[in-house]
Amino acid sequence: MTTRRSARDARVRIRAGTGAAVALLLPAAMLACAGPPAPTTAPTTAETSDAEASGAFEPGGGDRSGLVDIGGSRELYLQCSGSGSPTVVLISGAGVAADNWQYDDADPSEPSNSAVYPETARFTRVCAYDRPGTRQWEGAAGRSTVVAQPTTTQADTADLHALLTAADVAGPYVVVGHSLGGLIATTFARTYPDEVSGIVLIDPGSQYLQTALPADVWTAWMQSVAETAQQNPDSESPDYPASITGLEATPPLPSMPAVVFSADQPFDYLGIGDADAYWPNWLESHALLAASLSATHITQTNSGHFVANASPALVVEQICSIVMPAAGC
Repeated sequence: MTTRRSARDARVRIRAGTGAAVALLLPAAMLACAGPPAPTTAPTTAETSDAEASGAFEPGGGDRSGLVDIGGSRELYLQCSGSGSPTVVLISGAGVAADNWQYDDADPSEPSNSAVYPETARFTRVCAYDRPGTRQWEGAAGRSTVVAQPTTTQADTADLHALLTAADVAGPYVVVGHSLGGLIATTFARTYPDEVSGIVLIDPGSQYLQTALPADVWTAWMQSVAETAQQNPDSESPDYPASITGLEATPPLPSMPAVVFSADQPFDYLGIGDADAYWPNWLESHALLAASLSATHITQTNSGHFVANASPALVVEQICSIVMPAAGC
């Protein structure tokens, strides 16, 4: 049986390049061990309402979690905690469910009060959700209705907007995206700029990686992504070329507070067995992204790809700087 720790280690090894252009999916052995989807559960501090007990998300303040009907015979899992405005929306990397934001590396076997989700809930409203085809920390299947893969960040953006609307989660939003979640956050902010007051991108994928990598490397990578997706039809599989094309068709992001984090410990995001070969290209894509957003670019993170788990206090500090720029947290 896969443990929380081994599941996360597998994610780090297999999905290290989640956000850029790799469909890094859980290995077959892990999928076999994961078992059936875990039941929908509320955050540990929440009092379970009748609606939540039945599996439905109940709009309102305080700790809430459950399934939200977004139409089309589909439901997405959502959890929210804390109070205040703007609302921070946490967007995980490819294949990663909402609960990832409740863990840190201090004790990866249990949710941590020092992780990004509970720490952010101390000073504002914070929400996280499962995209279709994602997996929870222990390896259990995510709690949202499955959809046909691959998907685009434009479809993910439409889902997220429908989710926030149906759940009556008030804006404005500070969108915080890790890896693939960074590309989704960027797409969301450019699609709904009037509803977004800030953006935090954590070791993100972006349209600039295609620019930074040699053309033949990018093409070979996309072929590998497609092959991996065919082998894992039930797992989230982003269509990066279509997503980038769609993003380029939207207006640029208007001026707003922005932060970009870069891992400072190389990882093999290409899956070629060489963490250093194209590491400068990964960092170059972040520099280009940060420049395009006039963003604060944080390059000393003491972390590999999962910056929010390795250095949660650093991430929370920057979220706070956008939510409460004058008063601090």
